[in-house]
Amino acid sequence: MLRSLATLAFVLFVSAPAFAQGRVTGTVKDADGHAVKGATITADNPNLPSVTVTSDAKGRYSFLGLRGGTWTFTAHAPGFFPAKRQSTTRTMGTNANVDFELLPLTDTSGPGPMATLNTAALQQQLTAAAQLEQEDKIDEAISAYKEVLTKAPALTTVHLQLGVLYERKHDKASAVAEYEAALKADPANAKARAALDRLARD
Repeated sequence: MLRSLATLAFVLFVSAPAFAQGRVTGTVKDADGHAVKGATITADNPNLPSVTVTSDAKGRYSFLGLRGGTWTFTAHAPGFFPAKRQSTTRTMGTNANVDFELLPLTDTSGPGPMATLNTAALQQQLTAAAQLEQEDKIDEAISAYKEVLTKAPALTTVHLQLGVLYERKHDKASAVAEYEAALKADPANAKARAALDRLARD
C-alpha cells in the first residue's frame, strides 16, 4: 500500500510540469465572422518577456507556458485596426479564450483618399491610440483617434472607436454624434446602428 502511494506521488510529481503551463487560446476574425489568417498576437506582461504567435487558416492561435498574472494581448493584421484584450491567466490548466474581432481599414489598394497615405505610419498611430485606450487614458486616446481622422477621414470605423470612448466618459451626445458619423459614411454599419438604438433606449 505504501509503495503504491509512493509510486502515485512520484507520477504526479513528474507529470505536474506538463499541466503547470498556462495556456491561452482564441480566435481572430473579421467583422463578418471570417477567420483572419496570419494575424500576429502578442502577449505582454510588465514583468516578463513578450511572446508572439500567429493565427492559423481558421484564425486560431494558442499560447502555452504563460506565467500566471495579468497579460495584455494585442492582435495585428494587415488591413485591420489593431485590437487589445486583457486577461488574467492561471499557471495551471487552460484559461478563458481571448477572442478578437478586427475592424477593417478602408481599402488602400487603388486610387482614392487613402491611396497616398503611409499606411505603416497610420497603423502605428492606431496602435498608439489603442494603447492609450487600454491604459484608460481616455482623453488622450480620443485626441489620438481624432488626429488619425484628420489625416485619413476615409477611416470611418474610427468613429466607432470614438463613440465607445465617449460612452466611457458618459458623454452621450458626443457618442451619438460619432456613431451617426459612422452610419452616414456606411449606412449598412450594423455596429453603429445597434449603438444608436441602444443609446436611444437609455
